[in-house]
Amino acid sequence: MQPLKMKNPAKQSVSGRVGIHIRNRLVSGLLVLIPLVITVFILRLLFNWLTAFARPLLRPWLGEVSETVLALIALVVTVAGLYVVGVVTTHFIGRRLIQFGEGVLLRLPIVKTIYSASKQVVDAFSVGSKTTFEAVVVVEYPRRGTYTIGFVTGTIIDPNERKLYAVFVATTPNPTSGFLILFPEEDVCFTDIPVEDGVKMIVSGGMLAPKRFGHRVREPEPEPENTSCSSHEGH
Repeated sequence: MQPLKMKNPAKQSVSGRVGIHIRNRLVSGLLVLIPLVITVFILRLLFNWLTAFARPLLRPWLGEVSETVLALIALVVTVAGLYVVGVVTTHFIGRRLIQFGEGVLLRLPIVKTIYSASKQVVDAFSVGSKTTFEAVVVVEYPRRGTYTIGFVTGTIIDPNERKLYAVFVATTPNPTSGFLILFPEEDVCFTDIPVEDGVKMIVSGGMLAPKRFGHRVREPEPEPENTSCSSHEGH
């Protein structure tokens, strides 16, 4: 009987170290490239969107220019147009014209619904807007015993004279879509998380979440803290 051949532990350890080294370097490369690829992809979509309106208008005037040159010229024209619109909106006459145009749109049966909803969403996420979310809250959703963060957008009184909080539960990683849910005030735990940090939590899928949070008195009138929030500590 021939003796069993034993594998050399030294060779195993060297091959194992090489495999770990290659795996770690591949992961490191992916971690660097993935954000770059996503950024390029979004910029490309934005570029195509900005130039989509001007390209058909410029093509008859520019003749047989290449698509690259046409796209660059269309981008310049679009940016210039946005700048002109921005300048017009800062003047009294421009604001009156925009208000007149919005008034016309809001009288059209289908257009008014789409336009008003889109404008409210844009206003809610615009910097310095007066209609931004009021607070970041923790609610039990989608079932009892599980928690999610939401953004308070207002209050409403139901037929039984109960105060309900309108809470926008955003989807990850796109905070502009989600669900509007009405919660009784005793089921809403107000946190001390700034709204900006709450949006970062949604966009990052929780990777930028704070290590811990506290709860605060509800606004605008001070009320006793909701004892039901005590179970949220540490979540």
